[in-house]
Amino acid sequence: MTPALVTAADLLDAWRTDVERGVPPVRFELPPPFEKLDVRPGRLILFGGPPRAGKTAALLQIGVELLRANPVTRLLVANVEMVPTLLVERSISRLSGVPLTTINDRTLTADQRNRVRAAVDSLGFVAGRLAFLGPPYSLEHVANAGTAFGANVLILDYLQRFTVGDSSKDRREQLETAATVLRRFCDAGAAVLVASAVARQKSKSGSTYKGLNLVSFRGSSELEYGSDAVYLLEAGDDETVTFRCEKNRYRAAADIMMRFDPTTQMFSPAPSGLAAFDTAMPAGLKGNQANPQRQAGSAGS
Repeated sequence: MTPALVTAADLLDAWRTDVERGVPPVRFELPPPFEKLDVRPGRLILFGGPPRAGKTAALLQIGVELLRANPVTRLLVANVEMVPTLLVERSISRLSGVPLTTINDRTLTADQRNRVRAAVDSLGFVAGRLAFLGPPYSLEHVANAGTAFGANVLILDYLQRFTVGDSSKDRREQLETAATVLRRFCDAGAAVLVASAVARQKSKSGSTYKGLNLVSFRGSSELEYGSDAVYLLEAGDDETVTFRCEKNRYRAAADIMMRFDPTTQMFSPAPSGLAAFDTAMPAGLKGNQANPQRQAGSAGS
């Protein structure tokens, strides 16, 4: 077997020429609240969280917004739990602001129908660059479909449900192989976004999803080792969700705070400053009740 290696002398001239040319590498743009995500060709980003944390909604929103903001992107969504029609309905709910249950039940008012039509038109601008994988849910099928479609962005939701290679291997071996295959996708120039299941943590009161960390991903540790960035979704008590950055290979790790509206499957920027203070305040203390002087003034007027 011929050793695979490259010397620094072989690299330096080409690297210096590239740096001095001053052309930055491709980085896909994203609008708030996901603008801090470093999504670009060759990057593998892992998202984990407990059930109902919003992983599917987040990845779908990121994917559609990537298409809308970056005309060069082509996205293949591989979701093992939802048929494509349901994923489209989630996107239409978010874009229109019409509750998902209303769309599911087909009980739209006249105003809601107009908003849904506008959302369909908006999604239609990128629909030709968006494809959904059908069964079988194997990484080999992802590779073949992605190549046929010309995808340069892949979303896998969620990884533990995909097979790869020899089906007789146990799940840990399967996931170790999967981590290697995902890196090959990146080496081929794709941006890969992956949702992963996490394991409950043991505590004195039993098992819980609180206190998740890098070792919480279900299956093989190769997942977090092979990823360029790792985020754990941590839900608060007031619809806030923290995308806690547990790892970032290329820049400082920074958490992302946002709000999640499950009725429309939408993530939006978390309030900041006085707005955040007012949002966090108990309902009975908001408005005039939060300011005793204003209360006294109102009582005396």
